Amino acid sequence: MVFSVGDTELYYKVMGQGSPVLMLHGWGGCADSFAPVSLRLANLFTVYAIDFPGHGQSSMPQRPWKVQDYAGVVRAFIKEMGLEGCYVVAHSFGCRVTLKLASKEPHLFSKIIFTGGAGIRPKRTFAYYRRTYSYKLAKRLAKHKWGVGLYRLFGVDVKKRVENAGSPEYKALPEHMRRTFSNIVNEDLTPCLEKIKVPTLLIWGTEDTETPLWMGEMMEKKIPDAGLVKLEGGTHFAYLEHLEQFLAVVIYFLTSEENT
Repeated sequence: MVFSVGDTELYYKVMGQGSPVLMLHGWGGCADSFAPVSLRLANLFTVYAIDFPGHGQSSMPQRPWKVQDYAGVVRAFIKEMGLEGCYVVAHSFGCRVTLKLASKEPHLFSKIIFTGGAGIRPKRTFAYYRRTYSYKLAKRLAKHKWGVGLYRLFGVDVKKRVENAGSPEYKALPEHMRRTFSNIVNEDLTPCLEKIKVPTLLIWGTEDTETPLWMGEMMEKKIPDAGLVKLEGGTHFAYLEHLEQFLAVVIYFLTSEENT
């Protein structure tokens, strides 16, 4: 099914019966990224799984977006579908969108579940900053003949260096989606954490290298009503690698009256 808001078409799936659960996938994923989880939760709840704009079958943004833009689309979807007060299960980028919404409009969700949640600025090493600023310098100088000539003195083809920078996935994106990705990863949502007013369950793989465990531990400290469950040996996709354990914890949290 498709929900339209402005010039954006949001693809979504609905399954099951019961209290509504909204599934928000990670960057580069789609509604089906949560398929094994959604199918099981549908035995107890009505599950709404969306494709974020620029992902899956949803339309592509026509300009660079920020987290706030994605949050706006999800807010419109929640209101149109009458889902205020729903449960939300979010992974990685989906957690950024949830943080943005829940910190400003706590009535939208009654319980939150984050797994491998993004939103906290990572700790940067000196090597990271050296690579980043070297690339920015090369990109700027590559626009000028004198800059190209300067690098050539050191045996470096600066234009090729710039072209080859970045992952294949990043380079395959349209320019405005590259800027969207840059906008998203550079926004630190740490200030949103203490504004979350609803019970929050954090589920983390201990071997997550994309959003390391320390991020989950920081979220547990800063979100007023949060608890952290660690899935031993799990990576950024611990919710799939430890499916049964993940589901057991999630279902208990969502059905336990004392957490309401």
